Amino acid sequence: MNLEGITLAQLTGMLKQEILGGIIYKISMPTSHAVLLQLRREQDTLAVLLDLSGSAPAIYLPDKLPANPDTPPAFCMLLRKQLEEGRITNIEQVGLDRILILEVDLLGAGARITTKKLVVELTGKNANLILTEKDTIIDSLKHISAQINSYRVILPGQKYLLPPPQKGLPVLGTDSDTIVTSLPDVVDRNLLHSFITTTTGIGKASAEQIFYQAGIPAKATFLTPSDRHNLQTAVAKLQKDCAAGTTFSVLISAQNRCQTIFPYPAVFIPKGSQIQTFTKLNDALLFAVQLEPIQLPEHDLLQKTVTAEIQKLQKKLQALQSDLAKADKAEDQKFIADTLMANLYQLKQGQTHCELPSIYTGERLQITLNPNLNPSGNAQHYYKRYNKFKRAQEEIQGQLQTTLATLDYLNSIDASLLSATTRPDVEDIKQELRQAGFLPTPRKKQIPAGKSQPLRLAFSKQTTIYIGKNNKQNDYVTFKLGTGNDYWLHTKNIPGSHVLIKTNLPAPEQEALQAAVLLAAYFSKGRAGSQVPVDCAQRKYVKKPAGSKPGFVIYTHQTTYYATPEAKKVQALLTTATKN
Repeated sequence: MNLEGITLAQLTGMLKQEILGGIIYKISMPTSHAVLLQLRREQDTLAVLLDLSGSAPAIYLPDKLPANPDTPPAFCMLLRKQLEEGRITNIEQVGLDRILILEVDLLGAGARITTKKLVVELTGKNANLILTEKDTIIDSLKHISAQINSYRVILPGQKYLLPPPQKGLPVLGTDSDTIVTSLPDVVDRNLLHSFITTTTGIGKASAEQIFYQAGIPAKATFLTPSDRHNLQTAVAKLQKDCAAGTTFSVLISAQNRCQTIFPYPAVFIPKGSQIQTFTKLNDALLFAVQLEPIQLPEHDLLQKTVTAEIQKLQKKLQALQSDLAKADKAEDQKFIADTLMANLYQLKQGQTHCELPSIYTGERLQITLNPNLNPSGNAQHYYKRYNKFKRAQEEIQGQLQTTLATLDYLNSIDASLLSATTRPDVEDIKQELRQAGFLPTPRKKQIPAGKSQPLRLAFSKQTTIYIGKNNKQNDYVTFKLGTGNDYWLHTKNIPGSHVLIKTNLPAPEQEALQAAVLLAAYFSKGRAGSQVPVDCAQRKYVKKPAGSKPGFVIYTHQTTYYATPEAKKVQALLTTATKN
């Protein structure tokens, strides 16, 4: 998780509202890179967690207290000695940088108030927590020597220096027209990079959102007057949405990791990613830190394996179609042979070619002959070619059917990888690929990753929607959960999830049916399209042929609906369902 400066600005405001004035009564370190501050407020107590892990640095108010180790680390003991019973009197962000400073007042000797600062640097892999007094470092979570960083040293007793200041116009404190005017008309690299370097407070993620909103390609190298107007409008909208502070969008990668949190409604969703929307920043942070990431190497391995197999099959398919086109000329060989047999008296051995009228159409045929064969032998040669092409037709047709079926199957696996969000989901897909022979079977017994579960949406008190996220779950949803009069949905001729509507009503609510159609379109390989066709049939009309591959079904009595799979609508459905 890489929080941008504009999100940190919102976080600063939230912390001022929640913890300003609180007294630190207990400090602990649940992990080697996280510090938990427990505070007393006027009416209650509250905790704030400072997570300085390099992969996902953040500050949030935990919904439950984490367990602590039996022996506290030395840095934890120092913080207890220096900060416990201190009052948080100020919280400030350094410009729009990813640095927050918490000022803590304590009553010292002679009833004098001393102020200490807890500097929280949420700067990605270099995240750090530094305790200072009068700009001198008391200690820090991570020590940085001069050999590691020539610009500044983070060691006890050294003067604390902020990281080098960012250059550029603050995206939240500068008029949108001024920002856009500062951009050149033409650049060598791309305008997206220029926009990022010209401003402070945002990174690539928000820059992509702005450019998408303005209708400007990320790789564009020049700005038209129309582009400038659209870009100015997009920047102004971002500033307005950030000021409102009512929507927070969590960008989730294909590996189920939080990439960032936008303090505004996201409009651009990168391929393979998802968006989850919240009305409170802390809810978004809690959701982000509780995501269970898919093991990247494992997911990537499966994706590469499936993609490589699909590409091989597509090449094989082209070759088979080319061979079939040649084999389809079998009748031409028979026509030539029959014409030669009818004109043997005109031919002599030693000829290399001849021109004869076809006995079927009268068309003049240019026929190549083998000079070493007599006229009858040349005719028999063309009969043999005819028989060979006829056999090839049957064989190629069989190979074509097998190749197309395998290609459809692998495309269904590819669609499953889009929806896989947990380790058990990925393990199901891996097992399926092993059983199909696309992955080797391990010699050693594997530790189970846990049982995967289909998505379950409590749409209403009467209606529940289930979504299979891989072929194993698809079979489970359709044939274990589904019964005769349930409604079953699947994208028409497009690999995707099986969706099931179970309801106590005589028929599902129209809104539930529309939601299921949208979900079926979204959880498919048609996710990036528009007006995706979705077939709906009662479960009793869905059958699984004996011996068919996982996830494969046939069905009748279907009605076809159409939906454009908008991620925002899908995420709203998923969010609402989790609250029901």
